[in-house]
Amino acid sequence: MFFLSKLKIFVFIFLFFTFFNKNLKSNELTEVHKLLVTKDHLSNLKTPTKLKYIFRKTGTLEPGFNDRVVMIIPEKNDKGVHNIKFDFFSGYNKKDIKSADYRTNNPIFHAFWEHDIELMSRLTEGSWIYFRKRITWAMSDPYKFSIKPAKCDLNGKKLDGQTIELKPYVDDYESKKFKKYANKIYFITLCDEVPGVIYEVSTLIPSDKEDEPLMKETLIFDKIVK
Repeated sequence: MFFLSKLKIFVFIFLFFTFFNKNLKSNELTEVHKLLVTKDHLSNLKTPTKLKYIFRKTGTLEPGFNDRVVMIIPEKNDKGVHNIKFDFFSGYNKKDIKSADYRTNNPIFHAFWEHDIELMSRLTEGSWIYFRKRITWAMSDPYKFSIKPAKCDLNGKKLDGQTIELKPYVDDYESKKFKKYANKIYFITLCDEVPGVIYEVSTLIPSDKEDEPLMKETLIFDKIVK
């Protein structure tokens, strides 16, 4: 089984944030950027706090499992940023997701994508740098994303929100090397009333047989942990 070394994980985080910030300075912001990058996700939280998310993996490709992710958000430091940490999965599934500084953004989707990029690299034996770039570039390409109305269920209350859909690998030349996974879809659902705003992050690898997907992974907000 292929796993990223700790050094690769560190380099991934560094490059991801560097590329992300460079894009924002050099290109016009898309609606996806406005929702994920410039929107203040953390202002509806009283820090320090912890947010718990429930993870579920299903599909025919690999054995599934259920787990949890806890995002630990301290008070802002003297530089005005939260040094956010992750307790990502438990036991055998536990992952080493490095902490990072954020002013306003909820980085749960960054952490989920880091997990996903490791997964895609293992499944395809491809470069993790390629997958990082394709996901990031999809946020800037109107042919690769769409935004649709959505509903969020918070303590039995239905809330209005939006779901971002990204298709990073469709019609990409390099994805011909892994046709089985080329139609993979990435979803992020946001609702302003949900603590941390980001309600759900998920991925779907559809099956050619149009029955149960090859793989579906979902990370959904559960509750604030005292």
